[in-house]
Amino acid sequence: MKRLTNGRRMSGLSLVELLIGMTLGLIVMAGVATVFTSTGTTNRTNENLARLQESARMAFSIVSRDVRDAGLNDCGRITQVMNVINGAAATPWANWVGGLQGYENGTAVPGLASGAGVGQRADSEDAIRIMKGDASTTVSVVAHNAAGTSFSLSDTTDFTSGDIMVACDFVQATIFQAVAVNNGASTLTHPIGTVLPGNCCTGLGFMAAQVPPNGRGYPYLAASSVMRFDSVVWYVGNNGRADSGGRSLYRQVLRGNALAVEEVLEGVSGMQIQYLVQGAVTYVNAAAVADWSTVLAVRLNLTIDGVAQERAADGSLQRVRRNFTNVVALRNRVS
Repeated sequence: MKRLTNGRRMSGLSLVELLIGMTLGLIVMAGVATVFTSTGTTNRTNENLARLQESARMAFSIVSRDVRDAGLNDCGRITQVMNVINGAAATPWANWVGGLQGYENGTAVPGLASGAGVGQRADSEDAIRIMKGDASTTVSVVAHNAAGTSFSLSDTTDFTSGDIMVACDFVQATIFQAVAVNNGASTLTHPIGTVLPGNCCTGLGFMAAQVPPNGRGYPYLAASSVMRFDSVVWYVGNNGRADSGGRSLYRQVLRGNALAVEEVLEGVSGMQIQYLVQGAVTYVNAAAVADWSTVLAVRLNLTIDGVAQERAADGSLQRVRRNFTNVVALRNRVS
């Protein structure tokens, strides 16, 4: 009996073939991992850049709105502004110099602390103070008893005793302090009073030099306007969060008759400001501006850092940083 045999022998991978296959597989997997990692890094970078651009848009939108309206009130840009606040020249937020004043890095901002504390100004960066009437709080004057130092207003308001106010018509404007406010009756008074810092004069008429205690009487007629006085300083300060860069865009604002510091936008690490004055063709630093009422435009340069860190080529962790520039023309100063 003849035994049948299978001419084909069972075959498989040799050890060498297996090793080659595994090596090729590892190379492919490494390539996929590299592409995945690179894509993730690129996506994170793009996301950080998008956030930086969004932060720049927000910062410029908020700051530019204040800068554009510097020196304005609901009656427009008035050149005759009478300030009857006690010690106005020595009160930083009430020292009217055309509604705008800049401070070079290293120059102290009166009333604002510099240092490493949270909310304190980073002294290496510029700052800018803006003063104006808050148009969103405007009410019309029904009657003004100049001798009795009282206004009757067209609407109820949320004004309170001690608020710093602006009254204006198309001839002049006056910065004063509300002493007594009756929102139910829509009245407020402006005597010399006992609130701080108080009014130095009862008269609200424009004078080249104040003459306390009477000043010059000036009745604001019907359809004149009364609104809150707005004074704000924009600056870069320390936020106390070193893990996210440690700096933010801050503003110091007037609340009633007191100053308050508010953090506005995280990641703003630098601010440089230059000014264009009447008759000039180039922008200059704050130290070169002799008369702030002649400023026509402001050039803002912001340095913004990404909050999240990224791995650099040398393996170190770094933040994406970009500089952004915006020019703001002051309203009613550029013809």
